[in-house]
Amino acid sequence: MVNLDGFSLSHIMQPLETVELGDYIPPLHLEDAIDPENPQGYGGLTGPDQHFKFRWDSERSMRDSVKVIEQAEKDFAARFGRKYGFTEQYRCEDAEIVVIAMGTLGKEAEVAIDNLRSEGIKAGSLRVRWLRPFPVLELKGKEIVVIDRDYSFGFGGILANEIRARSDVNAYSVIAGLGGQEVTYEEIADFVRRRRIGEEFWFGVNDRV
Repeated sequence: MVNLDGFSLSHIMQPLETVELGDYIPPLHLEDAIDPENPQGYGGLTGPDQHFKFRWDSERSMRDSVKVIEQAEKDFAARFGRKYGFTEQYRCEDAEIVVIAMGTLGKEAEVAIDNLRSEGIKAGSLRVRWLRPFPVLELKGKEIVVIDRDYSFGFGGILANEIRARSDVNAYSVIAGLGGQEVTYEEIADFVRRRRIGEEFWFGVNDRV
């Protein structure tokens, strides 16, 4: 197992074993699949007498998806012996500072947390696995460092602002990893050390860009 600065990566590595899917994923059949022998066009335009109904149906489906996702997670765990959730938490039980990210940065953060713990900094990490529907996060009383790989121009980091709106907490918003920019666990640890809650920081950017 790879070891970095004395910290093992075994806790963040995914199993490599493969298993047969069986009938877990059924055959795909699309009613409106594109047929090269009979090409057709599909328009998305609806009039004002119907459009708002489509939008409400989309929202209702999003709300209903929570139960569907939870059941799918249970079925997956029963079939393959692994289970996940809307979030993955690492050393958050007694954490005073929580690093929140999505995707691979969320896993890289776990190594950063081990480094910070060795320095006496009570940090934890939380990897958000679903943006919609957004999970319920219990963050009050903690300092939050959010690493965003996306940005809404003129508004801010998308994940950071989602957390601010839904969890009633402020955050140190770090914009990093855009376009495949490399971000290491050492740099994530440094984000925590240099955190300024309520401010925004663009990693790798200076006055000259």
